[in-house]
Order: sequence, then structure tokens, then C-alpha cells
Amino acid sequence: MNGEELKVFTAKELSEVLKIGRDKAYALIRTKGFPSICIGKRYIVTEKALNEWLVHYEHKNYVL
Repeated sequence: MNGEELKVFTAKELSEVLKIGRDKAYALIRTKGFPSICIGKRYIVTEKALNEWLVHYEHKNYVL
């Protein structure tokens, strides 16, 4: 990966980054259009995918 470290967020870290509650973070991660990855019972989101998703939904409402 070009020597760059891949940054990933757990649901807890995602809630802190987005300034939302833990339950909302888990609901967001489980929605169809959100770029999360499920590994076993654990969900993660890459920083790159999160940034792209945020740009895509900028100035739009995203209803859970």
C-alpha cells in the first residue's frame, strides 16, 4: 500500500469522529449504503471510505 498505514475505525471510534452516539454509529455501520466491513461480529470502516462517503453525502440528509 505504498508504505502508508491503513487507518480504520471501530464503531466506538466512528461515534467519536462523527460526534454521534454509540447506538447511532452501530445503526449507521449496518445500513446498506454505508461502506463498512464486517469481520466476524466486528465492524470497521476505513478512513478513506468514510471520507469518500462524507463527501458524497455532503449537503444531503442521511436518514437511519
